[in-house]
Amino acid sequence: MPKRSREDTEETIRTILDAAVDQLIVHGYDKMSYTTLSEQTGISRTGISHHFPKKTDFISKLDDRLISILLDKLDLEGDQTSFSDSWKSALASDEKFAAVLRLIFLFRATDDNDINFTRRVCQNLESEGCKRFGNGFKQELECLVGKSLLTMN
Repeated sequence: MPKRSREDTEETIRTILDAAVDQLIVHGYDKMSYTTLSEQTGISRTGISHHFPKKTDFISKLDDRLISILLDKLDLEGDQTSFSDSWKSALASDEKFAAVLRLIFLFRATDDNDINFTRRVCQNLESEGCKRFGNGFKQELECLVGKSLLTMN
């Protein structure tokens, strides 16, 4: 059997990651599996596990995409009030935004040392907000995250 090209391998990984994002958003982390990914992509479970030996490897590779889902819904151009309002609006009306928050809470609760996803997302949000709104932003972010946890299904 001929060796696969680097481009083919990168395309396979991209296909798997696209399906993983879709399944994480639509079904959640617990329901995403090598089987469901295989069914969606047409790539064997063995092929998927070759690139992603542990299920948590998906989260590590998807940090940037998941953070973008959050940031794309947030108003970083206005003032802190418009940021807070955009957060609340996204939480109430955007399933992708809520799904990423669920992942943040899930991985915070699991406290898995292999996954620093929650820490990276929170540091990114805090850094972006503090640059734009000042150091007092950290307290507002903590309030928004706490309110989100209390109001999510």
